[in-house]
Amino acid sequence: MSESLEHQLHECRQQVATLQARLTGLLDSITDGFITVDRHWRCTYINQAAERIIGRSRDELLDQELWQIFPNSLGTLFEREFRRAIADSTSVAFEAYYAILDLWLEVHAYPSEEGLAVYFQDIGRRKRVEERLAYHADHDALTGLANRALLERRLHQCCGPPRGRSSPRAALLYIDLDDFQSINDSLGHDLGDHVLVEVAARVVQQVRRSDTVARLGSDAFVVLLPDPDDVTIVVERLLAVIASPYRFEDRELHLTASIGIATYDGEGPAAQLIQQADLAMYQAKRRGRNTYHWFSRDLNTRVSQRVALRSALQRAIDEQQFELHYQPQVHGTSGRIVGCEALLRWHHPERGIISPSEFIGLAEETGQIIAINEWVVRTACRDNRRLNDLGLGEYPMAVNISPVQFHRSGFVKGILEMLDEARLPPSLLELELTENIMLESTDKAIETLHELRRHGIGVVIDDFGTGYSSLSYLKHLPIDKIKIDRSFISEVISDHRDAAIVQGIITMASHLQLKVIAEGVETQAHYAYLSKHMCDLFQGFYFARPMPFEELLPFLKVHHEAASDVRPDGHGVTSPTILLVDDEPNVLRALTRTLRRDGYRILTADGAHHAFELLATQEIALIISDQRMPEMNGTEFLKRVKALYPQTLQIILSGYTDLQTVTAAVNEGGIYKFLTKPWDDDELRLIVQQAVREAAIQFASNRDQAHDRASGNG
Repeated sequence: MSESLEHQLHECRQQVATLQARLTGLLDSITDGFITVDRHWRCTYINQAAERIIGRSRDELLDQELWQIFPNSLGTLFEREFRRAIADSTSVAFEAYYAILDLWLEVHAYPSEEGLAVYFQDIGRRKRVEERLAYHADHDALTGLANRALLERRLHQCCGPPRGRSSPRAALLYIDLDDFQSINDSLGHDLGDHVLVEVAARVVQQVRRSDTVARLGSDAFVVLLPDPDDVTIVVERLLAVIASPYRFEDRELHLTASIGIATYDGEGPAAQLIQQADLAMYQAKRRGRNTYHWFSRDLNTRVSQRVALRSALQRAIDEQQFELHYQPQVHGTSGRIVGCEALLRWHHPERGIISPSEFIGLAEETGQIIAINEWVVRTACRDNRRLNDLGLGEYPMAVNISPVQFHRSGFVKGILEMLDEARLPPSLLELELTENIMLESTDKAIETLHELRRHGIGVVIDDFGTGYSSLSYLKHLPIDKIKIDRSFISEVISDHRDAAIVQGIITMASHLQLKVIAEGVETQAHYAYLSKHMCDLFQGFYFARPMPFEELLPFLKVHHEAASDVRPDGHGVTSPTILLVDDEPNVLRALTRTLRRDGYRILTADGAHHAFELLATQEIALIISDQRMPEMNGTEFLKRVKALYPQTLQIILSGYTDLQTVTAAVNEGGIYKFLTKPWDDDELRLIVQQAVREAAIQFASNRDQAHDRASGNG
């Protein structure tokens, strides 16, 4: 070999050595492991990172078989994958766990003519991050409990195909803390989080390791019992442990929970169990909280109907399917109409008229009551403006206001804007509010009431005695009237407890200089009893049923005209004339003395013959006749009067109350009332007042009809 060629070869060797040194330095500088093995699987090179990862020195590892470097199952995996790489002349990549050193390795192998280049890195940190992410994907960050995703997977597992038994395959308890929001609002979220962690720990302690406890967010927890046995015992234990005091530093807190229970019977998707238990939980809250309720198909039906009703209610708001019916309010002494209450009716396109009792509660829960209330007030103001324009009198219009609307910002401003829009004086609007307005922000509520009164808007406490009923606040409330709830009126004449409540309310209101209006007055007996006890105003079927505005107009028109016929007004209108018929002079004198104090014109007759003479010459509004008289009994007498004078109202006053007499009087005589002797003066006066008003209304109505016929003929 020439000297020149040998020199070139030497330089090449030096360059290769330099490159190898640089490559070795480069491989030693990287953080990932690198090993080369020959065709006999013996290690020919290992970098510093590989030494560090494996935990053995380079001298120990060089010339060792690969399976000795990574022994046991990992060596078997390496051998299989690497032999495949050499046989197929392709690279391989895989992950493997090295249990001896607790390493997660990501391995890449590249075959060559000399053997394999193996590149690997410790991905344990990444794996731990992935595991933490996987854990948090299935667990609640605050309490460490299972979350909804993990709960649903376990729910599907335990509610799989039937296992040859008819008993429930799973039970799910939905736990919601009662009024937990007040803890966050008053004491802060940090303390609230401490409470939630403590609740979670207490719940876990009360169930088995095979059960799943999950948190679904906020203060809602779920317990899944895969093998439910004594569910009720578990539930009662949970209610008791949750209700135990919570102590944090110097604070002691008390709270309760409501629990809904649902069991899986193999029908439907397992996930629906959460929804069913949730529905049952809300039912437990409605039953007073700190209790539990079982889900039932009936409950599901009711909730489905409730959802459908909410959707229909929104359509009703959008399409204005509502209408107002108006029920007159009557002054007890004069019998005059002094106002009306606007009562909401929902005219459903398929179900017809729906009572407010079916949807107002739902509307308040959903907030839909705001739009409904605004429509009611606006419509009532507009209709009342029409009444004024027609000259039928100025009647205050009473409108029910939901506490939800009352407590909204700008409530008074909104009412005033609607009054201005209708050009209605504030004095012609009354707002009926339940006592529950005082349950929230009492001072603010009283301030709002004062603002309403300053603007001249009337305020009535509705359904008095059924709600908050705090007498300490009542004395400070700027109100005009108290309305006695109909529940106390329906049996006031037969139930001493209702009677005591009604009398107490009237007496109290009188001393507070408040007027009392009784609603639900449906019979003459109701009216008579309440009048005796000095009730001021009346509302109910006895006087008039709620009616659409189109029917209210003629009704008020007739009453407006009839009112001037009942009492003298200084322009030649005479008092109503009453004819008393009885063969006993002392009875006639007593009746005359009782009725004359009310300003009626009284005529008397000692028998039917004399009575017919007076009827022929006088305009008689009402006849009060004895039943047993010498010439003709009262039934026969009034039967003839009815044929001759159909507009005259008739009352029989008899000392005999056998069923045959009463039946004959009603069926044959067509009488207005049947009274017995001896009579009660106050009750008799009330009945006569009502009868005279009825007669005046009939007279006014007949007069209008005659006028209409004459106008048509003309």
